[in-house]
Amino acid sequence: MSNLITFGIIFLAAFLLQSVLALRQIKSFNSTFINLRKLGKVVTGKKSGRFIAGTVILFAINDDGNIIEGAMMQGVSVFAKIKPFTLFNGQSLITLDGNNENVKQLHTFKARAVENARELYIRYLTGTMESDKYSLFTPFGFNIFRAKEKYKNHKKKLKDKRSIKNGLDC
Repeated sequence: MSNLITFGIIFLAAFLLQSVLALRQIKSFNSTFINLRKLGKVVTGKKSGRFIAGTVILFAINDDGNIIEGAMMQGVSVFAKIKPFTLFNGQSLITLDGNNENVKQLHTFKARAVENARELYIRYLTGTMESDKYSLFTPFGFNIFRAKEKYKNHKKKLKDKRSIKNGLDC
């Protein structure tokens, strides 16, 4: 029985440590995102890896689509940290396809993350981006967003009906 309790305590401690480290990583990512957001629009690109390091790239861009500043997180676990990614600063995001010399020099996962950011930005510009397709919580997150919007629209319609009714009662 004591072996089972010991195993349970070790399992619980590992779970709590994992949770704390994951929260720390999310907090770091969010603060970097907020800092980049202060500079302009933020475009993210990702290439996930199952048993090898995945990559997430963030680019702050100006209204012309030029990269102001970049950041990258690459790793397998909660120990992956956000680092500055300045290779493309000043370049147009649209030009960063597989034929770009700087993209060709990158590791495969970084290059695919950059190309993913470019693709998502082009979809955003052309209006062909499907927000539920790219949500982290698909379909959960999109459904909550859609329900929230329906609720706001419903409240607005009720308010409009009341103001019309009150206007007719005068």
